[in-house]
Amino acid sequence: MGKGTETSSLYPLFSELTRLETELWDGLDNSLRKEHGLPMSRFEPMAVVDRLGACRVFDIASALAITVGGTSKLIDRIEKAGHCRRRDNPLDRRSSLIELTADGRVLLQRARKTVEAELDLRLKPVLSRQQTDDLMELLGRLRNASRLAAAEPPN
Repeated sequence: MGKGTETSSLYPLFSELTRLETELWDGLDNSLRKEHGLPMSRFEPMAVVDRLGACRVFDIASALAITVGGTSKLIDRIEKAGHCRRRDNPLDRRSSLIELTADGRVLLQRARKTVEAELDLRLKPVLSRQQTDDLMELLGRLRNASRLAAAEPPN
């Protein structure tokens, strides 16, 4: 494929978004591990549980757009570390509710400061508050369009 053809393609945009996500994830992961012994893979589900309150593994998986099986394994690790606990779900005996422990809430609060500092360092010099809001809105629209496209039956 020649250079002219590639510039009309959306692939370069996809590639840039993927590289940016990888660089941001790795930077945050390194900082969180170094300062708190907490990988991003555990920070993310803990932040979801904190935002939602007591919730099911399914709810966390949906929020993170990952599989229920993978999420369950992550929750097992977080629980083993003492940062969350499972309790019976009074509305559905087949599932349990996940909630952060006191230690998990303290760790998450500290880790959030590290995440914010790292994101400020990497993104704030480039994005104004309005640009950040606009980008969030646009990314939300792109994710919704992607979900709709994935849900459509093939022709």
